[in-house]
Amino acid sequence: MSVRFKDERKLLGRMDNGIIEDLLHGSIDMHIHPGPDPVADRPCDSGTMALEAQKAGMAGIVLKSVTYPTASDAFIIQKHLTPDLRVFGAVVIAYAETGGLAYAADVIRKQASIGAKVVWFPTFDAKWCTDYLHSGDGIYILDREGNLKPEIHDILRVCLEYGLVVCSGHMSFVETDKLFDACNKMGITKMVATHPLAELSRFTMDQILELASKGAYIEHVYGTLMPRLGNMDPSDYVDCIHAVGAERSILGTDLGQVWDPTPASGMRHFIAMMLQFGCTPKEVEWMVKINPASLLDI
Repeated sequence: MSVRFKDERKLLGRMDNGIIEDLLHGSIDMHIHPGPDPVADRPCDSGTMALEAQKAGMAGIVLKSVTYPTASDAFIIQKHLTPDLRVFGAVVIAYAETGGLAYAADVIRKQASIGAKVVWFPTFDAKWCTDYLHSGDGIYILDREGNLKPEIHDILRVCLEYGLVVCSGHMSFVETDKLFDACNKMGITKMVATHPLAELSRFTMDQILELASKGAYIEHVYGTLMPRLGNMDPSDYVDCIHAVGAERSILGTDLGQVWDPTPASGMRHFIAMMLQFGCTPKEVEWMVKINPASLLDI
């Protein structure tokens, strides 16, 4: 792994804790995994994560589960626990959560009606991901001719109606590219390419730039820098951010695992790391405050 800064002492001397805290205060994490979770051991439930984020002075979080919609959790937490923190629910298109594609539009509509703000297209149930993990049959959003299946247009119509954020999940580049083309044709502007540099995604820089040119925000997550996912080089994130532009990038944590920091702590570490490896404070502000706030209508 390449290391951009050779003199660690000189690098650490440049860091200003006040800048880190200023950037953490008012930040928004659009990608956290709370418990309880039937398929993974989570150290914290959604309420605990929200309280920690509020204590850190963050402005908002998005709750993501791959097995159940989180809009009701978000509503209860926002109303009773975190008056100073916006908490948003989400839907992941998955076999357990939406019955695959068949009932997804109906589930998303119902969840959006009670506050869900984000839709992830298939993640661990995506064919691209199940093939990579050798975990069985997956959801593929294209038909035999390579066109989007009718169910996808139904889903996107709901997303347009409610102003939902459309995230690509763990799908292939071909699926993601055609999904965002359809979003553009329908007038959907809130698109996020989910951690495209991650090993699960494996998008090239040319592909990432193509998605950004369609108006998608490029997401980078702290979780893929952890040992469990291969210790990705933070320099690769910074290079991608500078190629795409911070104005078209967002930072999230993708945390909620027993072996990682808690999400609010992880966001602070992530902000510090991006500053260490070459992002300016203004670039980080775009990625943790301005862009997520625009996507979530805060």
